[in-house]
Amino acid sequence: MIVHRTQRAAMAMALVALLAGGGPSSARASVTQDAPDAFVLRCGQVIDGRGAAVSRNRQIVVRDGRIASIGDWGEEAPADARVIDLSEATCMPGMIDTHVHLTIAAGDFAGVAAGGASSATKGLIALRNAQTMLDNGFTTVRSTGEFDRYYSLSNVRDAIKAGMFVGPRILQAPHCISATGGHCDINNLPADLDIEIPGMVVDGADAMRLAIRKEIKFGADWIKLAATGGVMSHGDNPNATAFTDEELQAAVDETHRHFKKITVHAIGTEGIKQAVRAGVDSVEHAILIDQEGIDLMLDRGTVLVPTIYVLNYVVEVGPSIGYPPGSVAKGAELMEVRDDRIRAAVEAGVKMVMGSDTIFPVEQAAREFVQMVRLGLSPMESIKAGTINAAELLDLGSEIGTLEPGKLADIVAIDGNPLDDVTLLETAVGFVMKSGQVVKGVER
Repeated sequence: MIVHRTQRAAMAMALVALLAGGGPSSARASVTQDAPDAFVLRCGQVIDGRGAAVSRNRQIVVRDGRIASIGDWGEEAPADARVIDLSEATCMPGMIDTHVHLTIAAGDFAGVAAGGASSATKGLIALRNAQTMLDNGFTTVRSTGEFDRYYSLSNVRDAIKAGMFVGPRILQAPHCISATGGHCDINNLPADLDIEIPGMVVDGADAMRLAIRKEIKFGADWIKLAATGGVMSHGDNPNATAFTDEELQAAVDETHRHFKKITVHAIGTEGIKQAVRAGVDSVEHAILIDQEGIDLMLDRGTVLVPTIYVLNYVVEVGPSIGYPPGSVAKGAELMEVRDDRIRAAVEAGVKMVMGSDTIFPVEQAAREFVQMVRLGLSPMESIKAGTINAAELLDLGSEIGTLEPGKLADIVAIDGNPLDDVTLLETAVGFVMKSGQVVKGVER
């Protein structure tokens, strides 16, 4: 259940009525006591996000939006705390998706990307998608470029932060900065159609610096570039590099000079290495990475966000929902080599961070976890990729990503143990708390 700010009083009243008769969904909170200044979550199991073994029969005390303590069930609960029974569930940190596109309506990637909706409409789509992701256990997301010329996601992010709406914590790269004809340009429009595209297209080092300054002016937390061609873009080649070394270096320098971080869409082998050499902080996709690229990422400490599931979606579902045949064909060709390349990066120890690339329905974002496990991560490593590793990439490791005293109380509870069945992260999130506020697991 997603709850608007004005519903909070009603939500607090509803807590006492939760699951009076129990039920099969064990991660739905059973609540006792009234009007809490604090919560006690009594968890059957706890995954703390640091990679330690699962601990059992633990209680998490939450006060003023933060984790006050973690102890055994036998410890006395604070007198002013509301007890939430999660004794049949596994508690873990709120999940973090570092590659989302919130302004895209499910099934309408082409229409939204080409500017087929107003900025206001895109903002409303983004709010709905953000709230859905929170309801599915993602308490923090990073948007890696939206096709909205007028920065509506900056407003959505700020409205959630101000408490006007309940939603996940949002960090954003407002646009995917592209070279002319590159992945985030609109390449399927006729030459005589004179319109302003809803993206950010630049050529030359000076234009790159100006674009980044504008992104920061209008609220960028991150900067994103399209360093190679892509799959869903018309007519470009995923193997082709998009920018010169001078342009890439200018982008990294300008971004870091403003104390921001920069990521790149990079599929082709040379584009990956070019971006890593320039000093980017993370690489998205990296489908055609080679051993030299792996070694460079290890040497520089560059993070990989592999976005595995999205390519499966393009190839397997795309034809039935009208994705361009050229995009489906490019995706199918890349899938033939993707698994071996990403698996090699996993085996070499490149730091992996979860990102889903939601050009598909956001309810499917957690399908990325099982794909990471399929390509070599353990279930615990995949959870770390979507919690502590992601938090560190976002420079939020001191606040979120693990369950530890002093950190923000971003906590989800899963029916069952995702270390035994990682697909439970897709289907069994029954309780969600963000910054100490219960946003799922209560009944009205």
